[in-house]
Amino acid sequence: MNWSRVGAIMLKHWFDFRRDFFRIFDIFWWPTFQLFIWGLFSLYLNSVTADRPNFVTILLGGVILWTFFDRATRDISRTFIEEIWNRNLPNIFSTPLTVTEYIVGVVGIAVVKLIMSAVFLFFLARVFYAFEPLKLGWYLVPATIGLTFAGWSLSFFIQAIILRYGHTVEVFIWAIAVLVEPFSCVFYPLSALPVWAQRIALFLPTTYIFENLRRMVFGQSIRVEDIAVSFGLNMVYGVLSIWFFYRTFRYAKKEGLLVKYY
Repeated sequence: MNWSRVGAIMLKHWFDFRRDFFRIFDIFWWPTFQLFIWGLFSLYLNSVTADRPNFVTILLGGVILWTFFDRATRDISRTFIEEIWNRNLPNIFSTPLTVTEYIVGVVGIAVVKLIMSAVFLFFLARVFYAFEPLKLGWYLVPATIGLTFAGWSLSFFIQAIILRYGHTVEVFIWAIAVLVEPFSCVFYPLSALPVWAQRIALFLPTTYIFENLRRMVFGQSIRVEDIAVSFGLNMVYGVLSIWFFYRTFRYAKKEGLLVKYY
């Protein structure tokens, strides 16, 4: 592992990000849009519902935590696909840069973007809706880590698919979070899903995180075993997705797909 090359990858993407207004706009726009929509809806529910639960905490907590997953699924894949659009992938990997160094570099810049987006959301939620994310307490730490790793696992899987099949499947960069969200029970309990959907949801690490978020809001104890299951699933999916990415990359390099598709 050459940390100079890792730093070079991070610096390259930081320069790209800093000089492009629309990349900066993308970090803040969609999370802010979701925050305002669900924030207004939660205020409306609080105003018309008697003996209500704290809808602001339930809905805004869900929106903010989901942002970690959403950005984790997109940021790394978006960085990868931009190299493909610019036809720069063969150039990058014709250098001594290894796949591992590239992955570490893009993950590093993705973490920076994620922190910027999260801090901005925390600020807006506190100013406009008097929502204090720190009310989630210690649970905020495992929840954000778990959702981020779940997003990264999907991201590496998507990148591998793009390496194998090219531009035809790049739509999944933006669509995958939307496909997973209904089964993750972000805004409603697992019991609200039909039985067949519950069976799918139980295989998602995100489901356990949002189920425990609602338990905490309603004053119930958090199920530590659920958190353990969530992290266990993350570990399994993470190892499988990275293995699949490395395997697909070797295949693409051997078959000349890096040049053929891009």
